[in-house]
Order: sequence, then structure tokens, then C-alpha cells
Amino acid sequence: MDQPSSGVKFFIQTFNEGWVSFDHVYFQEATSYRWKIEGEFQPNILFNGALLPFTITETGVKGTLITPFQSGEAVFIINDTEHKTYIYPDDRKVTNEQYEIMLNEILNEAAVCFDYSGLGKNFNAKGRELNISWTQWSYIKRSFHQLSLLFQKISNNPFSVLKQEYLMKNREKVQQISISTALWLEKNYGTTGQIPRQVFTSVRKETNDIYENQLLKKQLLELRYLLSQYKRFVNIRIKIEAEQLQNKVNYWLNHSFLINVQPLNGQVTVTQRLRKHPDYRNWIKWFDKLYQHQKYFIGFDYDIPLKDTYRLYEIWCYMKIIQRARKNGKLASTSELFKITSDGIFLSLAENKESTVHLVEGDTITYQKIFQYRNQVAHHSQAMFYTFTQRMIPDIVIQSKGKLKIYDPKYRIPSNIGTALGEMHKYRDGIRNIYTDDLVVDEVYILTPFQDNGEEMRFYKDSFHSRYKMGAVKMSPGTD
Repeated sequence: MDQPSSGVKFFIQTFNEGWVSFDHVYFQEATSYRWKIEGEFQPNILFNGALLPFTITETGVKGTLITPFQSGEAVFIINDTEHKTYIYPDDRKVTNEQYEIMLNEILNEAAVCFDYSGLGKNFNAKGRELNISWTQWSYIKRSFHQLSLLFQKISNNPFSVLKQEYLMKNREKVQQISISTALWLEKNYGTTGQIPRQVFTSVRKETNDIYENQLLKKQLLELRYLLSQYKRFVNIRIKIEAEQLQNKVNYWLNHSFLINVQPLNGQVTVTQRLRKHPDYRNWIKWFDKLYQHQKYFIGFDYDIPLKDTYRLYEIWCYMKIIQRARKNGKLASTSELFKITSDGIFLSLAENKESTVHLVEGDTITYQKIFQYRNQVAHHSQAMFYTFTQRMIPDIVIQSKGKLKIYDPKYRIPSNIGTALGEMHKYRDGIRNIYTDDLVVDEVYILTPFQDNGEEMRFYKDSFHSRYKMGAVKMSPGTD
């Protein structure tokens, strides 16, 4: 991303690095930052559509901002000029690696569940490439800035070697007689005693054309081709973003240190030099993760807000519960998880859609099931439940033999689990059977990636769950 035009310099102050240029900032969700813009002008600054207040200084303006509690793309608009960046997950909640785990496990379980869907498989997938996927595109978008920083570090100090080159050279330009030159003169002109106008000699030149840089160039060429595949996709936004990233890769390929480097043609091996050099090693890791995403095909084009970490966490919890039901042999049909379009098969999880997985014996697991006020459901014969206060939409509802278990993922609760559990009483007391007026919610649980080891630890204990039929459960990606 570029610095604002007209000589304006945009800086962000981070806790561990001090003031850094805007294009080198690693933003995290729910974090406060100080910012300043240096330049002789009065800016109009918007952050994700909201006006940023500022104070005037001797060199420009300054202010503070707090990033939202969600990861994803963020946009600064400075005097009508747009500057994009990315907000990463809060490490106190989930790491970037755990974010990738959630995304991968959602799509991986979706692929397995498709076998239970009962959907016809004779759909038209014209124009759809099997080597691109939603998880891969998300990874490229979220981590491309990291790759850009790695390239900058590598290009500033790339691996190079001194290579010996043999050539004919004018004798007056030969500064030192090497052994090879002496042997050549002895062989060809030893009997005449004359020195020719041009002599055979050797020179040592520094070159970047070595294995490690050849592999780097090969990977950039593959990434450029991969981005060209995304440019062919039907989604206009993805087309534009893929073209922007491809232009950046083209710029790297034309960098001076790669111009004379031949791309690797042959088997790829990770050398000791690659392992020991931190920048080259991280470069290899980046591409290793990129290729891991190629096996996830379902769900690429569906525009659910997976950039929002809390929404991704909700969907991940739902898919993990489905996975448990599948492994227990309880899964019957998953057709409502998917939709079929002319471009392929996509996950169909969105707010207020009531996507339901059917289990054996008539049980169900529903994502964001809607419970209405009684007057609103009186004319719907299929509605078994109602609320007598307000419309309620818990995230995950398991229905079994007329009773309900409710799970509410709470990614954004770092503490105060007791207060959050207090709000869960509305489900236990407010949802009734429409025919008998009986209470139907047996158990309610909060799911969170965070576990407080202090006073609120009791909410996580099995004894608390057994006694009160409610509590908190830690569900953290990458752990049991």
C-alpha cells in the first residue's frame, strides 16, 4: 500500500516498535493506536467510514484510534484517497495460526458433510478451478503483507556467491596473471615468446543466480499464475484484488536482484541455508501454507463475513459440534448446509437462515435458530416453540425429543463469564413449548476460546455443569 500523496507521511505508533510507516504496521483487533500525519495540509480522515478526530501539531496532525473487535480488511480514506490495510486477530484470543485452523476445519468438515447432504452432484462447475479455494484466497489476502515485508528484507540482502568466469580479454586489461592464464599462454604461445592482443583469463563476479534465489523466483512465478486464476473468477471484487496483488508480484519479478536469476527447474529441497536464514525460512513457510490450502474446494465464493473473527468462531463451533455428531454415527442429512449454483457448491451459513443438520431419530442441530413471540408463530403449524418476551436467536441449538440444548459462542468475552451466563437465563426461562407451555431448554453453555483461571474457573468445571445444567466450555482451535 502506498503512502498518501502530496508529500504526506502517515505513521502509526505501536507498543513494540514505536513510530512506524503506515505500510509496515501490524494492526491487531481491539487495540488502541496513536497516529500522526506529517504534511502541510488539513486532512479529512475516515477509518472504516468513521471520521477520525485529530489535533494540529507543528508538523501536521495527530490522533488516536481503536481497531474494531474483528479481524479483516480496514480502509483509511485521507482526503478522498483510499489506503487499505489488514487487522489481524487478537493474540489474546486466537493466533493467526488458530485463525487458519478454524477456516481450514470449517471447510474440511463441510467437504466431509457433503457426502451426507443428499444433493445431486450433476451441477455445472464451468469456469471453476480445482486449485483455488476460499481458504487459500483468505490466506493470500491476510498474509500478503507479510510476504511483502519478507521480499523487502530478502531483496535488501539476498544470498549471493562469487563465481569464476572464463573469457578472452585484452591483455592491457588483465591486472593479474592467474594459473589458468599462464597455462594457456604456455600451451599456445610458449614457443614464440609473444603475448597476443587478447588472452584467456578468469574473473570473479558476484551473482544471485543460486539455488535459493532460483526457488524464490519459481515460487513467485507460481503465485503469479495462481493469482491469474483468481482473476478469472466471477466475483468482481476478487478479480480486482487479485489483479492488484498480481501487479505487485510482477514488480518483484522485475526486481534487480532477480533479473538474472533463472527459475528453478527440478526437485525442490530445503537446504541448510534456507533453514538457517530467518527471512528465507519464513518465505518457504509462507508458500508451504499456501499449497496446503489447495485441498479445500467447497465454499470459495460464498460471501459470509469470514473476515470477522467472532463470526468465524461461531461457525467453527457449529461445525465442530456437527463433526462430533458425525463421528458418533448420528448424522443423517446435511443438505441445508449447502447451496448449489452454476458456479459450484457453497456453504450456506448466514444470519437468520436457520441452517439445520438432521440427525438420526429426528434430532437436529440448527445454526441461529429463530424463536418468535407467540402471536407471530400462532399461524405456523410447524413451529414447536415460542418466546413470551422477545425474538431470540441463539447461535447453536440441539433439539432432541422435544428438548433443547443451547450453545452460544462468545469470542469477545475475555472475562465476566458470570454476567454472560446471566443473560443465558433468557433462553432457559423464555423459550416454551407452544402446545403445552412447558419449559424446553435443558442446558445452556457459553463456548469461548479464553478460560479465566481465577474466580470464574468454577463455570468451566464438570461439577458446575452437572449441578446447574449451564456453564462455560473452552473451545480453542488446535486444542482438544
